[in-house]
Amino acid sequence: MRTRILCLAASALMTASTLAAHADSYTFTISTGSTSTTPGTIFVVTGTLTGTTDLSNPSKPAIDLTGITGSGQGYTFTGVVPLGANSSIAYDNLVFTDPSATRLDALGDLLTLTSPIGTSLAHVYNNGAYHVDVFDPNDPGDITPFAIDIFTLTRSLTSSAVPEPSSRLLLSTGIVAFAFAAAARKLLPRLK
Repeated sequence: MRTRILCLAASALMTASTLAAHADSYTFTISTGSTSTTPGTIFVVTGTLTGTTDLSNPSKPAIDLTGITGSGQGYTFTGVVPLGANSSIAYDNLVFTDPSATRLDALGDLLTLTSPIGTSLAHVYNNGAYHVDVFDPNDPGDITPFAIDIFTLTRSLTSSAVPEPSSRLLLSTGIVAFAFAAAARKLLPRLK
């Protein structure tokens, strides 16, 4: 009986872990207007964001951003800077998914962006309004700030069916543990 309860508890825990580890996918559009520092310059990029569900605050559903694709006007998003990899900028790589929510917080997301002049960082954040700061790859101290007029986010229909490798490993480990527990249950009465 105890073995059965342990197996059920392990199975429930692994199911919850597997669900939390699924990759979500969203399409996005960022559109900026010209500002006093970038007169006549606009920046429009569309693409796809992917990440794992963040359940740390159920009242503010989010994904931990793990990947990005997208391009427009000579710019191409190529990746997400992992947390802790850049100590000069504060960022949390969260995207809030509730349709009525502000999509980014003041820390925002740190992304890599390529253009004809090289690969630079793009810091997308919201400190009362959406902004993206693009760092010059040849002079990281030179920042081009853009005020974002439009930031849209739409969940991709196929997003919930794509488990990440870590969830596959968790599921496989659970199946092996369950099989081992069932075999042990059959063998233990014989040993008495």
